[in-house]
Amino acid sequence: MEESVLELITQALTENRITDKVYQSEEYKRAKEEEGKVYNTLISDLNEEQKQRLDDFIGSTTWSAAIWERMAYQQGMRDFLELLKSLL
Repeated sequence: MEESVLELITQALTENRITDKVYQSEEYKRAKEEEGKVYNTLISDLNEEQKQRLDDFIGSTTWSAAIWERMAYQQGMRDFLELLKSLL
């Protein structure tokens, strides 16, 4: 039960608030621009099969990174709640 509540809270807090903050960040915009340039340079030398393999790899690593980030965020929430409990 605690995990499902934490999942709902995480989803509610991260879906809009963090997304809005990230997309307003100039640092993030520059990083995404650089990412696009590097990706385009890389794929320019690849055939279609290699491009597909690369895209599959990027998709897999992005998914595992998203899971890590969600778990880290949730752990931070747990730690914060424990801190609040200890102060009361």
